[in-house]
Amino acid sequence: MTSRTVGLLLLGLFVPALCSAQSIKPGKWTGSAVNPDGQPQQLTFDVNQAGDSLVIVIHAGLHGDFTVTNGHVGDKTITFGFKPGPEVHCTLLLEPAGSYAGDCVVGDGSGAKMGMRMVPPKE
Repeated sequence: MTSRTVGLLLLGLFVPALCSAQSIKPGKWTGSAVNPDGQPQQLTFDVNQAGDSLVIVIHAGLHGDFTVTNGHVGDKTITFGFKPGPEVHCTLLLEPAGSYAGDCVVGDGSGAKMGMRMVPPKE
């Protein structure tokens, strides 16, 4: 194989992956969560993206700050986990106004869920 052929093959492998990565607006997002007991909590999120990986730090006031793990941006979803005690796994769906909302499931086997909403920064 010539070096040109190898280059074209590599380009064919990587370009579709780069084009399929979805983007999310970086910056300080606001939002809230409602814990399994029904107690609301105001949150802020420092959101950044590297490819299709999300880098988010959740600021929960007196409850502390949590860095997400396995954060990913999909076509109309974002998914991530964080650990305020037991591992929590979140799947948030894109809403028409650009916010994301959905459920976070506590991974302790209890099946407990909490709602979460993330609102992007204004232009």
